[in-house]
Amino acid sequence: MIIDMHVHPIFEEVLQNLSAIPQGLRMIHNLEQTSKNYFYRSQKILSLADFQQEMGDAHIDRVALLITGVKGIPVRQTNERVSTLLHMLPDKFIGFAGFDPSQGEEAVADIEYAVKKLGFKGLKIVSSMMDLDINDKALYPCYAKAQELGVPITIHTGASSLVMGSRVKHVQPLMVDDVAFDFPDLKIICAHMGGHQYMDVHSMLVRHRNVYADLCFWPLNPHYRDLMPWRLLDDTVRDKILLGSDYPSGQTSKEAVEAVQNLPISKDFKVKILGENAARLLAL
Repeated sequence: MIIDMHVHPIFEEVLQNLSAIPQGLRMIHNLEQTSKNYFYRSQKILSLADFQQEMGDAHIDRVALLITGVKGIPVRQTNERVSTLLHMLPDKFIGFAGFDPSQGEEAVADIEYAVKKLGFKGLKIVSSMMDLDINDKALYPCYAKAQELGVPITIHTGASSLVMGSRVKHVQPLMVDDVAFDFPDLKIICAHMGGHQYMDVHSMLVRHRNVYADLCFWPLNPHYRDLMPWRLLDDTVRDKILLGSDYPSGQTSKEAVEAVQNLPISKDFKVKILGENAARLLAL
C-alpha cells in the first residue's frame, strides 16, 4: 500500500471556490511562494482527473488531504467543502481538518464536528499562522480533543516550506516535546521532518512512541535531499517515517513516490515509508 500523508486539496476544479474565501486565497499564494523559494518552480496544480491518473500511474492507494486554519478566519466552511471530496472518493482520500485555537470552545466544537459529522480522520495545524508556539497552552484543548477522539494531528515543524510572513520561532520542532509528554496517547506527525531542524525531529522520534514525521517538501527536495541522514533514519526510526509530497507546493504525489524509490536506503525501509507505517498509524 502507498499513502501520501501530506496533500493540499487544491485542484483545478476547486481553485475558483478556494479563491472566493480569504483562507483559500492566502493558501494558494503562500504555496506558490514557497514552491518558488525552495523548488525554484511554480506549484503544479492538476485537475482532479489528472491527479487520480498520477495516483494510478504511481500505484498510490490513498492520500491525506490537509486543511490549514488561519487565525481569525472561520475554518468550518473549508472543512465542509473538502468533505465533499472525501465523500466523492472515500477509497482514495483521507481528510485532516483545520481548526483555529483562537476560537476557544468553538475550535473544539469544530474539531468534533469535522471528525464525527464530516468524516475527517485527523487534524492539521500550522501554529505560526495562529501566532502561537506549537506548545502554547491555547492549543491544549484542541490537542486534548484530538486525543479523546483518537485521531492523529499533523503539526508543521521547521522553517522550510514556512508560510511567508509567519515567524519561524513558532514552529521549532523541540516544542513537540511538551505536547508529546502532556498528551502521550495523541499521535503526532511532525510535518516536513522539521526541515533544516531534522535532527531535532529525529530526537522527538527517538524519545516519544507517539511521534512520527513526514518527508514532505524539504527532505525529498532534489536541492536538499542529500543532506538528510538517510542511513541514520533507516537504522533508528524506520517505523516512524511517512511519505509526504506537499502537493502542489512541493512535488506531486507521483514525484514524491519516485523520490523515495531512489533513496539510498533499504528496500524494507522504502516499503515502510511509502505506506506501511501510515497504514498502521491510521489503522487501515
